[in-house]
Amino acid sequence: MTHVLGIVGSVSEESKTKAAVERALDGAAADAETSLLHLAEYDLETADGRGLENYTGDTADALQQVVDADAYVVGTPVYRGSCSGLLKNFLDMVPRGIWAADVAPFEDSAVGLVATGATDHHYLAIDQELRPLFGFFGAHTVGGAVYASDDDFDDYELATDDLKERLDTLGAATVDLSEAIAESDALSALGPQF
Repeated sequence: MTHVLGIVGSVSEESKTKAAVERALDGAAADAETSLLHLAEYDLETADGRGLENYTGDTADALQQVVDADAYVVGTPVYRGSCSGLLKNFLDMVPRGIWAADVAPFEDSAVGLVATGATDHHYLAIDQELRPLFGFFGAHTVGGAVYASDDDFDDYELATDDLKERLDTLGAATVDLSEAIAESDALSALGPQF
């Protein structure tokens, strides 16, 4: 069964981004195992170029969760038109296949994208910042993504049926894409078929 990891790049314990990622994981849960990595709950080290095996404690635990997952729903609040510094620092520690061929967590994996912001002015951060970032890792991002503004929440609760439906769809689409990638890889391993 596909394991979908939700990664929340919010620095706040109570978080709109967390609520959105959790709902997307609910959408994935019918066909996948899910778990949540809320980076605010971890005492993460600062990325400094060392190898994956050189991290310890919370950082090693968080990175191992990424390594163990098959697919991802990644959410971030948008600050200054980009992802949170916490998420960027964490992703700076994740190995890329070109340098660590034996461990490349996002490579050829499905990634659903979620972003939240105070207003609708930041919705392009998904396509201008997040997609290229996961493209660097060789990930396959789900075609649709979800951006939500403060108007979509009541405190830290999802307030609109439209948002809930879009997040459910994103979670399910992440599983579908992950399964399609796995099927394609299995067919490719068989070699040319005549």
